[in-house]
Amino acid sequence: MSLKYPIYALVFILFTSCQQKQNKSSTNLAVYTYGAKNDSAVFYFNKGWEHILDYGQWTLSEKAFRKAVDFDSTFIVGKALVGKNTTNLNERIQILNDINSSQIKVSEDDQLILEVTRITLELFNARGQNMKLDQDFISNFLTTAEKNYRTFIHKYPNESYIKAEYIEVLNAIYGAKIALDSLHILTTPKQKKVPFFISYAATLESDLGNFEKALSIADDFNNQINDPNIPQPYVLYGSIYLKMDSLSLATSNLDKALQLDPNHIFAQRFKTQLLTKLNTINTND
Repeated sequence: MSLKYPIYALVFILFTSCQQKQNKSSTNLAVYTYGAKNDSAVFYFNKGWEHILDYGQWTLSEKAFRKAVDFDSTFIVGKALVGKNTTNLNERIQILNDINSSQIKVSEDDQLILEVTRITLELFNARGQNMKLDQDFISNFLTTAEKNYRTFIHKYPNESYIKAEYIEVLNAIYGAKIALDSLHILTTPKQKKVPFFISYAATLESDLGNFEKALSIADDFNNQINDPNIPQPYVLYGSIYLKMDSLSLATSNLDKALQLDPNHIFAQRFKTQLLTKLNTINTND
């Protein structure tokens, strides 16, 4: 079932409304704590997001989220992110059970994030156990994520990484064009310089077939990162070249990314897609 509905005008109105609210709230620069009671917990929580979304450092991201919980054992949203990042199925199942049975009070705003993450854990656990999900599970999940994230970023427009998650959800539901428009409309001037939003713009341009523009943005992103030990530029180039069927360049970039961080989930997925293409070519030959 396709989730990309032809309601672009309505969605654009929603984006414009969000931008107007964002402009009114842009002076509110306080860091949102997500229910953490410790400054160090908040610091490492935000570091976890930075590692995974800006730099593609999945291993460091997991370590940062774990440190956040180490500093505040009652940090339920932080614990949920540990569950989302761990590769240990048994641990993830236990974390979801702990969250569901927790007596810790969570604010209404924190609950917006926690609800989406809890459903994500249910999805990951079901896949890990080869359990069949209800037919409408994914569409219901995306609907919940869109609603919750939209509500959250209207209230906290300076929270970059939840906004990043929101734009990824919009891409999954409405497609690359709406997601790219929303990225340009919803990001503040400061957020437009955040690495994730630069790299994701390149990804969306490549999804739309605008490969020359995508590569130009990828070059800008790579120049901003300016560190050969960061995986994300290689993942970005690799994904674009994969869509262009430039398989040799895709291979070299994805292999480098996985060498730097073998736990990079998207690099793993792109490499699987790449191998499928190569096998198809070899079979046809």
